[in-house]
Amino acid sequence: MELLLIGMSRFARRRVLPAAASIPDIETINVVSSHADAESLGQVPKLGTAHTDWNEALTAARPGLVYVSLVNSDHALVVRRALDCGHHVVVDKPGLPDPDTAEEVVSLARSSSLVVAEATCYSFHPVFAAVKSVLADLNAEVTKALAVFTPPVAADDWRYDRAQGGGALMDTGPYAVSLGRVLWGTEPERIDVIVGDRTADALETSYSMLAGYPGGRTVVGQFGFTTAYQNMIRLMGRGFTIEVERPFSAPPEMAIDLRVQTGDQVYVHTVEGADSMRVFLSEVLAAAERGAQDFAVPLLSDARVLARLTRAASVS
Repeated sequence: MELLLIGMSRFARRRVLPAAASIPDIETINVVSSHADAESLGQVPKLGTAHTDWNEALTAARPGLVYVSLVNSDHALVVRRALDCGHHVVVDKPGLPDPDTAEEVVSLARSSSLVVAEATCYSFHPVFAAVKSVLADLNAEVTKALAVFTPPVAADDWRYDRAQGGGALMDTGPYAVSLGRVLWGTEPERIDVIVGDRTADALETSYSMLAGYPGGRTVVGQFGFTTAYQNMIRLMGRGFTIEVERPFSAPPEMAIDLRVQTGDQVYVHTVEGADSMRVFLSEVLAAAERGAQDFAVPLLSDARVLARLTRAASVS
């Protein structure tokens, strides 16, 4: 299968291209970028054709896999067009601007037996399988999760631009709203948000979240752009705590330590480095081969909960 990468974002260059290059089933990587020069294109593995216009590229490419890595405000238009052209689609998070658009896009994909997936791929890292294994050994379940994710964003980045779909809610919200789904396979019954920092035009750049799930489970989180870099979760239940470093964006080569505390005992379980993007893309290709709709349910769920998060922030 051929991959058409629409948008040469920093994330795409850092994570998508190396992952795609390592997957044998992806034979060729075509790219769309209005700014790519010969030097940057020379760094694209398996390079096929370079385009400057995404619509022309979608029309010219034979049906395959399209990865959309553009500013958030462009996602819906490009995803719809890619599906219309018969491509399976992966789109950077947040995939689509609202639940109604997500429902429309998923319906379009299903009508043509195409896969559409949002690249909230952190849960595909084996560290989450390791957490489940530790819980099985403890005969325990997580009832509380504390998450902190504050990736730095340069002051001139488009994520500070409301018109382009910027803001901390859009950028980190997909992590905030998906953690409960990853842990418990369900959506929250209640979400409360306190907005911390805002830009001069009131765009949210940090926030705190409390989400309550069925059975008294909770996710508490701090997210945003404005503090030093933090990336961790602490999972808690009766008599134990599991701390996970870099759960949301672990580099492929980085081993991750699970620090497990039960009573007065503490031990560390080390998970070898892995490329969550590679695992995710491989699963997308497998779903495309089967004609399966595995990724529609999490996409729709996260779109619904992200909308609730945004509404809660608007009244905080």
